[in-house]
Order: sequence, then C-alpha cells, then structure tokens
Amino acid sequence: MVKKNLFSLCVTIVLTVVSVSACACIKPTPHDPCQGSEANPSRCPGVWVDVRPAFYPQSPGDHTYIKFLEGNGQWQSFHCFGHCNGGTELPDTKSYTMDANEKIIQYMADHTPCKWPKDYYLIIGVCHQLANRGLFHTGKIVAKARMYNWTSFVYQTYGACRPGLEEYCMNNCREASATAGTWDPGLPPDCPPSEMARPAERDAEYQLYMKYFGDLKATKAVQDMASLLKAYRHELLELHVRQRLGDEYLREYLPILRKVQDDLLGKKEMLDRRLLRTKALSEDIIDEYNKLFNESLKGFQAQFRERKDLYENFFGLKYDEKIDMKIFMPEE
Repeated sequence: MVKKNLFSLCVTIVLTVVSVSACACIKPTPHDPCQGSEANPSRCPGVWVDVRPAFYPQSPGDHTYIKFLEGNGQWQSFHCFGHCNGGTELPDTKSYTMDANEKIIQYMADHTPCKWPKDYYLIIGVCHQLANRGLFHTGKIVAKARMYNWTSFVYQTYGACRPGLEEYCMNNCREASATAGTWDPGLPPDCPPSEMARPAERDAEYQLYMKYFGDLKATKAVQDMASLLKAYRHELLELHVRQRLGDEYLREYLPILRKVQDDLLGKKEMLDRRLLRTKALSEDIIDEYNKLFNESLKGFQAQFRERKDLYENFFGLKYDEKIDMKIFMPEE
C-alpha cells in the first residue's frame, strides 16, 4: 500500500514538473497596442485619424494618430509621438484606399524624415502636423481636432519649414516616402459602390500646399525658398480667416493676425535654436514656449476685445484660456 502511494506521488510530481516546464517554454505573444482586428463588412481598406485627449482626460487639446484598416479586418495604427489606441474617429478624416497604400502611409507617419526627432518637437510641429503628413495622399487633414486652430497658426498644415530645418520639410518627406512604393489612387474593385466608398474630397489646406509645392522639381529650382515659404504661410493665414471668420472680416483682421504671426515666429526661431543646442525637451524650455505663445495671445486678445467670439472662432480657444504645450509632450 505504501509502495503504491509512493508510486502515485512520484507520478504526480513528474507530471507537475513536466507541465510546469512545458508552460515555461510557451512564451505568450506580447500584445501590440498598435495592432488588432475588427469587423470590416464593407471589405474596403480605409485610413483615418483617431483622437483622444492629450494627454490627460480633461485636456483641452486632442492627440491625433493614424489608423489603417485592411480589407480583411486587420488594423494598424501609428503613434504620432503619443497614444496609438483608445481614441475615437475624427470626423472628415476617413478615406477608402488600396491595401498597398498602407506602407506609404506608415512611412509618412512613422519614418524619418517624415517623422522628425523628439529634439524637433515644438520646433517643426506636434502630433497634428504629423497626422496630416500620414493623411497627405488622401488630401484630408485633422482640422476638427481640438487646438488644431492654434497649432496650424504656428506650424501650418504639415509642419514648419525654414532654413535649418530642410531635412524634415514636407517636400523631403514626400520625396523619401517614394521609396516605400507608389501611391495607388482609387478603390479596390471588390468594394461595394456606395456613398461612403467614393474618393474623399481634398481639403482646401492640402490644395493650397500643392499650389505652392506640388511640383517637387520646380520647388527645388526656386532660389529663394524662404520667400516662397513666407508667401505660402501668408496665404494659408488668409484661408484660415476666410474659413473661421468669414470674408467680411478679412480686411480688418488679416493684417493684425499677419503682423503678430510674423513677430511670434521670429521670436520662436530664436527659442528653437536654443532647444536645438541643448537637445533636451525639458519642462523649463517648454515653459519658455508657453510664455512666448501666451504673450502672443495677449496681443490678439487686445485686438479682439470687442469681438471675443471672433477670437474664439479663429484660435479655437476660450478668450481667457492659456496655452500649455506640455499636453502635447511626446510619450514615445
């Protein structure tokens, strides 16, 4: 009886050891928060931007990131310096596209020189401008993301470009992204014809950019790139006034906005040089950006004192609200 019990105990121990050893050899596949699957009844590959508060629940601004859904329901998203999941679809950013275009979208949202280094964050742009780069070939932008009105005033649509930043200018991004493949416009043949599956209408900001920089060869031939960039920025500001305030306010407010924007960006360039020397996106340097931005806003508030509604419409900020760029600090 004792021998039988001992035998049973030995068998139990051996089986337990084998079982534990087997489990130890099976390593669980790590979960990638930027990949997953979902139902895609239309079978149409699509790309859009998701948003979530940047980077705490009560944040006044949105973090944006690109999401691509394949025809088979598999999806991938790209950080844009922060979260890559848990958000909601941003209106007017969705387009249906070809599966093959995913590589180009990923390149423009996640690879150098399209994605600038952390050292250039707050110099070239924030997640809004990087998300616009990822959407570039669709012609859509993140205009409805909270605080985009302000970030586009400072960094334009696809990120600031000036002497010293040429490597990461949008033109170099477009040229480099061609190594990922050739953009294939249109819709896959098995996509059911519907209102939703029609090609997306290209945003006016995209069209304005293409007016100035659409021909890469011609842009390279321009001797005074700084002059071209300034003309583009001024026309973009005019477009924003028309869109956000209306043509009737163009004559009164465009000169004011243009003057203060030129002054702001001139002072910002000096602060940018300091950040590039230290290569440290510390709280102290961000406080310097906040100080500069909020002093600029005070100048606008004085000009819009009688029409606070126009101020709020143009900047997407409450009249007495202060800027804190710490909410856009990169998490990657």
